[in-house]
Amino acid sequence: MAKQPNILQITTHDSGRHFGCYGHSTVHTPNIDALAADGVRMTNYFATVPICCASRASMLTGRYPQSHGLMDLCFAPFNWALNDDERHISHILHDAGYRTLLFHIQHEVAWDDIGRLPFDEIRAQDSSPTALDTAEEVCRFLEAESGGAEPFYAQVGFFETHTPFDFGGVKPDTSLGVEIPPYLADDAVARDTMAQFQASVRRADEAVGRIVEALRRSGREHDTLFVFTTDHGIEVPRAKWTLYDPGIAIALVMRCPALGLTGGMACDALAGNVDYLATVLELAGLDVPDRVQGLSFAGALRGGREAPGRDAVFAMYHKSQARCVRTRRHKLIRYFDAAVDYHTVPVRFQDVLMKRGIKQIELFDLDKDPNEFANVAGQDEYADIQRKLDARLWRWMESVDDALLRGPIATPSYRAAISDYQAWKSPC
Repeated sequence: MAKQPNILQITTHDSGRHFGCYGHSTVHTPNIDALAADGVRMTNYFATVPICCASRASMLTGRYPQSHGLMDLCFAPFNWALNDDERHISHILHDAGYRTLLFHIQHEVAWDDIGRLPFDEIRAQDSSPTALDTAEEVCRFLEAESGGAEPFYAQVGFFETHTPFDFGGVKPDTSLGVEIPPYLADDAVARDTMAQFQASVRRADEAVGRIVEALRRSGREHDTLFVFTTDHGIEVPRAKWTLYDPGIAIALVMRCPALGLTGGMACDALAGNVDYLATVLELAGLDVPDRVQGLSFAGALRGGREAPGRDAVFAMYHKSQARCVRTRRHKLIRYFDAAVDYHTVPVRFQDVLMKRGIKQIELFDLDKDPNEFANVAGQDEYADIQRKLDARLWRWMESVDDALLRGPIATPSYRAAISDYQAWKSPC
């Protein structure tokens, strides 16, 4: 390849892995499925956080939330922010000579602070474009302006599949049936919700298809790394906002003929989206900054074994003060605040009875219990596993300098309130 690859990255909101290529047969996603059939699909890929801002920040800085500072949402009233010295993918690629463009949704910084990200262009039609609106803008760029001497990085964000699922006027999609996840009660509310969610997924897929076709027409398909990914699980109980797999299991599909990422391979390497930046930089032939905590899985994407890879991934969720470690076989979740967050209350009646108040530690045997319904923490046969996973979790928290080890973490709103208190206490 004569020069570094273009990078075209599409991220959807709150989609998890709910696409046909991930085994969900009732969603209409022919374009995403075709991309997977001609690219490489990650099958064991997880978010560091089951909420958008912190997850995307980890993906695009290659660092965990405890290190990059964006622990929760970056907009009001939450007001978390990246630390001043954090370097986003747009910084790194811009410095490497890429033309950097942002198309609509991003959640790494508050919009009034967007200037801290060095995008050469920010293209937006209005504050709430549909995926099709966004795709139209991307297509115009690809068809008219993508042939420049420098490679481009195009960061594309769809609002879909965030709630409301009828955003943009889509109607419930039951054309292939309706799938009710095993952690939801199979009732009229769930069926209506999932049918509307499926419509939102279908809209996102249509937008992906338009961008793929525009890239093909532009003549840059061969040397463009096309990325389709998601930020965390879907916005239903026991998915988004939780560290159960429905909250952190996410999709990643990559395709680039010039890099050998073709052929419809399913890559089962265990990885987290904190590893995304290191992987993209290696694929682009760029050095990975020393501060990056993620590990590249570029070798695994190519079907090789060049790097040892991970045998565990880690995640956190600030509102329930939870941290977790997940291997291929087991998951341990530790709650530092045992109060029940309403987001974590499952809607299956038997689970509500079983989980009146979350235990401080949850341990799941994912081979026997893939839905994470049976907490085996404290059981004698799992004592050694629990001890080892707990040790791994403590070591990870130490490695990222997790402030939770020193006490409850003050939120930006708490710090603002205390600042007001101190001003009252010591007036000028």
